Amino acid sequence: MRRSRLGGRAEFQRAPRCQTRPLKEGCEALTSKRTIKILLASVWALLVITLLGFAIKLLQDFVSTPEQAAAPPAVIQPPPKPEKREVILYFSDADASSLLQEKRSISLGAGIQSDAAGIANELIRGPQLENLSPTIPPDTRLINAYFIGDTLVLDFSQELQKNHTGGSAGELTTIYSIVNSMTENLRGVKKVQILVEGLEIETLAGHLDLSRPLHPDVKWMKKLPRTNSTS
Repeated sequence: MRRSRLGGRAEFQRAPRCQTRPLKEGCEALTSKRTIKILLASVWALLVITLLGFAIKLLQDFVSTPEQAAAPPAVIQPPPKPEKREVILYFSDADASSLLQEKRSISLGAGIQSDAAGIANELIRGPQLENLSPTIPPDTRLINAYFIGDTLVLDFSQELQKNHTGGSAGELTTIYSIVNSMTENLRGVKKVQILVEGLEIETLAGHLDLSRPLHPDVKWMKKLPRTNSTS
């Protein structure tokens, strides 16, 4: 502002145009910086959202993997097919002083219970050779058979004990005809535990302790008679 010489009044004059240009350029620079900041913030936000979405997708895939692995149904294996096999059975000689072998072909391979039942049933049927004697009462039944470690547990019906002929020799030939026949023909059987009607018994006829599993006794065995196999 400067005072006029004529009237003595103050007069205002605009500043030259060139003096306002730096301010305008400063405003434009400020606007450009703000725009850049907005763009950078937008890019950063987009990047964060993208990374977050990718992390969520990976987490979903990781969580769903165990379920997908367990989804296929289990393959059910068919039961083993039994086949004819030659077995060695032990029966008493005429005076119950030893056990003699008799070969016979029976179906085996359907499982331990089925195989043990097959051998027990053949023992119950008795020998087919004239010089041998039965060792198990004919009305005896095998109720169940199962493994405990290397011990085969055989659960017989009460007729095994109730209808037994008695005597120490008769009891020993009965027990070891069972034990020796099972361990001879069934893989993995080292000992045999005999039950009656699901219960442990102290003895069959008062002479041999049956409260524990028994190993085979080779002292009772004699050589196989020279005969052909029977079926």
